[in-house]
Order: sequence, then structure tokens, then C-alpha cells
Amino acid sequence: MIKSYVVKILVILLLNAINVVGFTQDYTQWNLPEGAKIRLGKGRINDVKFAPNGSKLAVATDIGIWIYDAQTGKEITRLKVQSHGGHRSNTITFSPDSITLAVGNRILGGSVELWDTNTGERITVLKQNVGSIKALVFAPDGRILTCASLLGKVEYHMWEVASGREMLHFIAPQESLLNVLTLSPDTQTVVSAERDKVILWDTFTGELKHTLKFSTSRTLAFSVDSKTIVGGETTLRSWDTESGNELPGFKGHTRAVERITFSPDGKTFASGDTGGNIILWDFDFSNQEIDDVADGDRKLTSPKHLRSLTDSKDIKKEKKNKQIDRTLTRHILPIKGLDFTADSEMLASGSDDGTLKVWNVDTGKELLTIHGHTGSVKALKMSEDGKMLYSCSSDGVIRMWNFEKNTEQLVHTKQPWYAFASAFSNDGKIVATGCWGEVRLWDLEKQSFYDLMEKDGNFVVALEFSPDDTIVASGHWNGKVRLWDVKKRQLYKELDGHTEDVNNVAFSPDGKKFASGSKDGTAYLWDLETMQETHLLLVPERDVKTLAFSPDSSILITVLRDGTMQIWDTDTHQHIADFANTRGAASAMKFSPDGRTVVCGHAGGLIRIWDVDTRSLRQEFRTGNAGSQTNFEFSPDGKVLVSGSFNGSILIWDLEKIFE
Repeated sequence: MIKSYVVKILVILLLNAINVVGFTQDYTQWNLPEGAKIRLGKGRINDVKFAPNGSKLAVATDIGIWIYDAQTGKEITRLKVQSHGGHRSNTITFSPDSITLAVGNRILGGSVELWDTNTGERITVLKQNVGSIKALVFAPDGRILTCASLLGKVEYHMWEVASGREMLHFIAPQESLLNVLTLSPDTQTVVSAERDKVILWDTFTGELKHTLKFSTSRTLAFSVDSKTIVGGETTLRSWDTESGNELPGFKGHTRAVERITFSPDGKTFASGDTGGNIILWDFDFSNQEIDDVADGDRKLTSPKHLRSLTDSKDIKKEKKNKQIDRTLTRHILPIKGLDFTADSEMLASGSDDGTLKVWNVDTGKELLTIHGHTGSVKALKMSEDGKMLYSCSSDGVIRMWNFEKNTEQLVHTKQPWYAFASAFSNDGKIVATGCWGEVRLWDLEKQSFYDLMEKDGNFVVALEFSPDDTIVASGHWNGKVRLWDVKKRQLYKELDGHTEDVNNVAFSPDGKKFASGSKDGTAYLWDLETMQETHLLLVPERDVKTLAFSPDSSILITVLRDGTMQIWDTDTHQHIADFANTRGAASAMKFSPDGRTVVCGHAGGLIRIWDVDTRSLRQEFRTGNAGSQTNFEFSPDGKVLVSGSFNGSILIWDLEKIFE
């Protein structure tokens, strides 16, 4: 009785806390779907753009577009861009009057839309099913919008903004196309990349202008006057767009370059790499001394006078005729967006580490940092008292949300790369992350990694702690399942059986059993005392997407690719029954604390709650986002549900309201 009373009080505290408009800013309450109490996280950054008048900064993410005050970083509004497939806005650009924002999607079948950034309303959809949008350019007077996209081939579109009339449509017959494409500022040239060459097309005649021999490029960019193109991976190369002749290169990055953009005055360009570093390059070649830079068996020309700079060092004046290299080093993961202000004095950068920064171009000083953007949510855990929520994302950032104090604390674990899977220990002291072929353990109290465990060459895609936290299980590509000794940080047992990727692993709450499900259509149930395995099903054409044990460990539910939900007796290993009228595979599943219901997340932001006894659908609702749910967490009494999604947002739901 006392325990029940305490839990009720804690849940009331949680519900009261999440009613507070929040976490120092208002975005947590904006555009919430019915039944949701709060939103945490603003989605993964895809692109950033300054308004030409310098008043606004737009950030495109997988859950919409956030508009900030460019001087203070305060949120102004969020544009509720509709989903097209798994992602939303990828490429954005402001009109010259700083009011209209053109929005393009990256997925095939995407659209080009126009939005009013003052009212937050969509103006029109210029065209749907355009393909993956890579570049959008307004004419200087704002009357024309042009677009470069990929839809199997290179496509170019030109629209009259006022009427929406398509004025020009050009398709380039290109084979072996990579995901690299951009458009010149004068809109007369489209440049695209294949594995061993870069191709320039004339957009008005459809003619091939130049074919440039070049190894793989991750990004390409035009100078402001459209006369030069720059691209590459670590060493950047440049060409004259009229003659096709190669110009001086730029050597300085040690990681592959993800983004390149030129300042409006044409004197500088910025390049950001997968390591989170940004280099500012002087683009005035006049009176420059040139060195030869070795690159394999060939030599590139490269500016000689370079000067290293970090935001923590003072800047000394240099002669104006020297090439300057300023390296900005406060991001820790790949750069996904770069843009200069119209006066070329400030640079905005958005990264997979979830931060948006504004820099002074002349000094390299960091002027503004905006937090809250997140990668795919990989793990959730609520404290026993219901006052704290912990989340871990693919960006390697652990976030601790304190509902009682209305605060957020960030811990950057500085992963070597993305976290493909994560799991919290049951005591909340350790976070396990899967990074390429590694399982790493992070100590939350000391905020440091434990000794590295044995490395495996197969990607880690699923992680789970045993109830006593002594073992962490990992599921890998190519069918590998491993059990790791947490204390000794070494491999305890390797479980054989699966032949394809392991989608999910789970321990029974009583600690006696372990289950795994795979793309090969099999699910295995192991007795952890005898290590005896039981093969539950073999349906090669219907892989096992997810599985979960009931709180009393008596049943296991498996979900197949076609949506079939099966119930298994964990003692007899017999198939008990299937749920009725299921459809669509679940990307995540979780039992309620009382074991009477199970929640499943589906594509398109759909969440379904099933009654376990009747095996029927009890309720369904949508998050309003396209991203699939990656995980769930319940409050101790099951009245509050937390959902984390692939697109980086966390929603907290009042289930009593949803069940009304």
C-alpha cells in the first residue's frame, strides 16, 4: 500500500513537471500531437541557412525547420514540414527578401515547397516527386527558383515563384551517379559526381560542358561568381568551370570533407569534415606563393602561406596578400551544414553532435552555440523516482533531463563514430554503445570510457544489459551474438545460430533466459544456466524485427517483418497465439510494467498499444513525424510513456488522456 502510494505521488510530480513550459525555452510545447505532454530534442541537423538580412537562422531537421533569432539564438518558430518518406527537410534556402524559405527533401519522391517564415505557414508546393533535392537557388530578384535533384538521373527544374509555373526541366543522361550534386549560383551549370569523374552540364542547352577526372568526392561547391568549382575528400581540388583546367588545391583536412560553402563576397570558403573540424580558406589567389603538395603519385599545387587557428587563441594580423587557414575545432562529429551571413562576417555551422554554432569569420571566435538537436535516439531510461529521464543518441551524446528542476545536462562521450546501438545498465551507472565493430562502456559517474573490450569486425546493431548488469549482450551484422563480461571487459560467450543480421537481443527480467531475433527469420531462446538453445521459428522470408519478454518472464513476443506478432511460452517454448489484425512491422516494442499491454512503434510515426490478454488493439496514435520509433520507456505505474524516434525527438505521453 505504501509503495503504491509513493509511486502515485511520483507520477503526479512527473506530470506536473512536464506541464511546465520548458527547459528554459518554449520549443518543448510547440506543435505537440494530441496526448503528448512535452517534446525533448529538435531532430538531426541536415542544413543551416542565414536569412539575407541577417535576422534569422533556419535549421532543417528530420522533424521540421527551426527558425532562430540569429543574434540571440532564441527559437522563433518551427515550420511543420510534412514528411516525405523517412525524412523531412534536407536542403533549404531563403529568398532575397528573407521572408520565404524554399525547402527540398532528400529522399526519392521528395518535393519542393515554399514557406512563409513570418507566419510559419506553407505557401505552396511547387512540385512533388522531384527526387532527392541537392540544391535550391533563388534568382537575385526572388522571382525565379531553380533546383537540382537526383531521380535516377540528374534533373534540373526552374519555376516562376509567383505562379508556380515550371519554366524549364532538364534531364542529364548520366550513369553510375553518386549522391553528389550541386548547382552554380548563376543557375547555368549543374555539376555531378561519378566514382572517377566530375561532370558539368549546361542547364539551358542540356549539353555536356566538361568531364573532369577525379577520384571519389563527397561534396562539391561553386564559387560565388560560378567560375570555380571546389570538391574532394581530404585534399580539396578546384577547377575553372569555363576551361575545365585544374586550379590550386587546398590541403589541410585529415578527415573526409562533408560540406563546402563560399562567402557572399567571394573571398573565403569554408569546408567542414567528418571529424567536426571547419577550415576557413582565403580564396584570393592574387600574389600567392604556391607549393607542390604530394598526393599519391601526383602533385597538386597548394597555397603556401597557411596559418593555424583555434577559437582559443588570439589572432594576429597578417599581410592581406597571404592565404589564411583558420581551423575551428569545437564540433566533435561530422559537419552537416555551413552558411555565411550576407556581409560574410559570420559563419553558421551545424553538426551531427547536435549543436549549431555561429562564428566570427575574421577572428574565429565562437559567438553563439545552440543546443538541443539530436541524432537518432538509441536508448531511454527513467529513474525509479520518475524525476529523471536519460537518453542516448547516435551522436554519442547522453542527455539527462531533470523534470523536477526543469533542466537538461549534456554529456559528450566523444565516440570514435556514430553509436549504432546503445543501452543503459539497470542501475543507471553505465551506458553501453555499439560503434562499428566495438562495444564500449561509458561510466556515467566518472564520465569516461572503461577499458576497451575486444574489437569485432561486425557492426553492432543491438545491445542489452542483463538484469544484474554483469553481462551486456550485443547483436551484430552477419548473425553474430556475443555476451560480454562487464566487470572484466572481455568476451564471456559467443552464441551461434543466426546467419544474417541480428535485429534485437533481450534478457528475461528474471535473468534466466536470453532471446535474439534475426533478419534470417529465426529467433533463439537460450537458458542462461545450461546455455541450451531453442529454435523458435524459421520463416526466411519474414525476418524477426523485434522481440520482448513480459515483466514476469513467462512469455516472449516476437514481431515479424509482415507485422505478425507471436506469443511464446518461455518455459515450454511453445507458440501460444498470434495477435489479431496486425499489420506493418514494428521497429520497437516494450511491455508496460504490469505486463497487461505492449506498445509497438511503426513507420510513419505510428504508435500502437495492444492488450496482451485479448491480443487486440487497444489504442493507436501518431507522433506527427515520419521517423520510426526506436525505443520506449514507461513510468513506474505505466501511466506515462516516453517514445524516442529515429529522427531524434523524444515525446512524453499521458496515457490516461490517450485512453479516454
